[in-house]
Amino acid sequence: MAVIEIVRFRTKTGVDEAEMTAVNERFQREVAPVLPGLERREATQTEDGEWVLILRYRDAESAAHAMGSDTSEVSGQLMSMIDMATMSLTRSMVVSE
Repeated sequence: MAVIEIVRFRTKTGVDEAEMTAVNERFQREVAPVLPGLERREATQTEDGEWVLILRYRDAESAAHAMGSDTSEVSGQLMSMIDMATMSLTRSMVVSE
């Protein structure tokens, strides 16, 4: 059964928004397509600057293994820009489509 993952965060103080957007785009092109079980990834940003990632995985196992499985330079760069104190993650099973 598919899983939807919602990740919310803010960038660290001093992070340039244009740079964050560029790193996110690199991640979207280079990393997301090769993450096992990831079917879709969308990045959004609220009016007050909070980032919200919406990810759809094929199943719960894929979602569970995805976090931390990529050790690429672009993933490290993206993670270094996130204020971890503001980060939250929720996973939900898709019950109807």
